[in-house]
Amino acid sequence: MDRRSEILEELRKRHPRTVEEVALRDLALRSDLKKPSRLEAGQRPDGAWPGCAGGPPNTFVTALALLALRHTGGNTSAAQNGVRWLEQTAGYESHWLWKWKFRYFDRQVKFDPAKTGWPWVPGTVSWVAPTALVLLAYSAWNHRSPRTASAIAMLLDRACPSGGWNAGNAMVFGVELDPHPDFTAMALLALREPDLKNSREVTGGLDYLVRRIGSVRSAYTLAWAAMALSVHGHRSASLAAMALQSRQSPWASEPTQTLALSALALEDPPFTFKGPNK
Repeated sequence: MDRRSEILEELRKRHPRTVEEVALRDLALRSDLKKPSRLEAGQRPDGAWPGCAGGPPNTFVTALALLALRHTGGNTSAAQNGVRWLEQTAGYESHWLWKWKFRYFDRQVKFDPAKTGWPWVPGTVSWVAPTALVLLAYSAWNHRSPRTASAIAMLLDRACPSGGWNAGNAMVFGVELDPHPDFTAMALLALREPDLKNSREVTGGLDYLVRRIGSVRSAYTLAWAAMALSVHGHRSASLAAMALQSRQSPWASEPTQTLALSALALEDPPFTFKGPNK
């Protein structure tokens, strides 16, 4: 049995509890699904999905749920309600008072408050991961939003000067923050338009991921990296997949999210999060 088949077999035994686990498992096992996903039952009345049952709305998880519904033939009205909630949810820096605060008083962080994306949860500022996943969900559902251009600009603005992305800001107190391969890969998956291919931010992010492949031990991180490098047609995508294939740790010990992402990364070609008809 090859590695991907081994991972899928382990995934079939799992009983995911969180929305993130259900969504990623559905994506990995999408060819197996014979009945409606549990995702729709977990949607909140406001259209969002929570990180866990009974929890507050979570932007990152809502985007993952929308991606899973798109690739598994899920309920379109549920997806429309999710998108409607996302359209109404923005980083706090988009409010005029916060723009004023960040532009003139709070100068410890360096970013343009006019360029906004999505927060992890309502009531906070924009972050890289939820913004990237929402852009992927919008693209998969062919949703045209006036917020897309600002979200792309926000990701470009938050790129670290030396390449890659941190979770949020690139600079604090004049010091460059270290990039992280997970967030870098998510941003690169979202920034895949042809006119961005040769941008400093995209090429710098790809270079950073390639430099990190040899030292990364996390299957979760390697999976994101393999998918991001592949969607950009980078020659090192196969190196990330090979590193994932050659891991010696037993797959049964890995969290469900990691198993699902690994299965997606080991598809041929690796999963891209694009809509099924793209």
